[in-house]
Amino acid sequence: MQIKKTLLTLISAGLMAGMVLSGCSGNNNNAGGGNNAATGNAQASTNSGADLSKPAKLTGYLLGAAPVGMDAVVDELNKKLKADINAEIEFRYIGWGDLASKYPLVLAAGEDVDFIFSANWAYYNQEASKGAFREITLDEVEKYMPKHFAATNEVAWKEAQVGGKMYMIPTSSPDQKVPVTLIRDDLRKKYGLPEIKRFQDIEPYLEAVKQNEKAMIPINADSQYDFGKYFFNLQWEFGAGTVDSVLITNGWSGTHTDWDDQAGTVYSQFDPYIMEPQKKAAAIVKSWNDKGYINKNAISNKVRSKDAFEQGKSAVAFGNTNDIQTTLAKAEQEGWEVAILPNLSANGTYPMDPYINNGVSIAAGSKNPERAMMALDLIMEEPSYNKLVYYGIEGVNYVEKDGKIDLPEGVTAESNTYAPDAAGFWFTNKSQFPPMANWTEQYIQHKESLKDILVPYVFNSLAMDTVNIKTELANMNTVKTQYYLPIQGGIVKDIDKAFTELEQKAKDAGLDKIVAEAQKQAKEFLANQQ
Repeated sequence: MQIKKTLLTLISAGLMAGMVLSGCSGNNNNAGGGNNAATGNAQASTNSGADLSKPAKLTGYLLGAAPVGMDAVVDELNKKLKADINAEIEFRYIGWGDLASKYPLVLAAGEDVDFIFSANWAYYNQEASKGAFREITLDEVEKYMPKHFAATNEVAWKEAQVGGKMYMIPTSSPDQKVPVTLIRDDLRKKYGLPEIKRFQDIEPYLEAVKQNEKAMIPINADSQYDFGKYFFNLQWEFGAGTVDSVLITNGWSGTHTDWDDQAGTVYSQFDPYIMEPQKKAAAIVKSWNDKGYINKNAISNKVRSKDAFEQGKSAVAFGNTNDIQTTLAKAEQEGWEVAILPNLSANGTYPMDPYINNGVSIAAGSKNPERAMMALDLIMEEPSYNKLVYYGIEGVNYVEKDGKIDLPEGVTAESNTYAPDAAGFWFTNKSQFPPMANWTEQYIQHKESLKDILVPYVFNSLAMDTVNIKTELANMNTVKTQYYLPIQGGIVKDIDKAFTELEQKAKDAGLDKIVAEAQKQAKEFLANQQ
């Protein structure tokens, strides 16, 4: 009972299952299409005919937390915006732990907000369906965001449609990444263990760390990002590489598709194709939890495994291609060897990100929508703006030399007040960026390997209409918190009994109606793709 009470208080973005939260960080490659040069000066964005005589003060919301150096960067940004379009921006943040509660409220409360980070994994479909976002037309994009219009593949605008209308300005450079697990390969070698290539082969390493490295927890997970990663990593390797068909933020619809299945079959959670690998994964995670391989406070811990890994307190780190580069660099400084285990399906694949995995929406109540779009055009596509919001102030937070982004003399990764990719501007055109000087050869090889891993996902541009199943989805989210998360965390006494109880509660919540609706919309979508 106490576990369920604790879980009920933890409906947060970090508890999103499977691939969802691994989608939020930046990258340096464009996944195709469009003219991505986006060069020239800021004047192109001012040729819209808009009246710029009256100054505009904009409010934008980002996700995560502001870096220490954010104020200095915003000051520089506003100097540029004031000169170019007579506007200034105040940025506010919604923390990961507050995403579920605060994101919808910011928009529903009529708060003074002009734009907000949006994505298919961060409430885009739900909020667009509720009318929280302003509709955006391509004519407006071409008029007020000419740089972004030129840089963006037409596929992006199709992906952004909800009910035939656009409510998002998607990135012009989709992420190129996969979820990964990092391990201390020097410790693996120290204890004479064979090379680990798949996550399912990691247990001897966890046992060796448990027995010999007393200052270290084998998997020191947090509640916001790491919780459940071990469950899905195993499930994917044992069977289907599943994606929630409805892709509801911080939720669970009880429906699944397999990213390797181009036929687009929609499965119920309790179809044997889904259940068999999940039961196998659940049994292993429970055994790891029982053996003390996973920290007992994972359900409430706020320190990511990646941070604990860098501190020498975790033998495993969960992350993705785009957020591990600093961890690898720090490990190299410490003299540690690190192995990168991509977390993939049984076929060794992972789905390509859609354009709408990172984007921005204009709030329905924005008093300055045109000026907001003009500001975003500069931030997303004008190189000097783009580098400022992504890397910080040149000479203070970064320098560019020999075709690479490096730290200024005397500045370390730890002392840098504005680390790359840390401020939440994941929607900018990352294809403009040169490589980082601290990229290790190992990391470069990992990024190069993605071309053989990433595969198209047939439903990337499908935005499920959830109006008819809104109540059932809300019910399912409660069921997930009470009955599914304990399975994922390995904190149930009896796996079979827990899944039986989960199935009954899911059916009571309206699972059958959700599955039928998902199958219907998936069939219609696929028919229209012919």
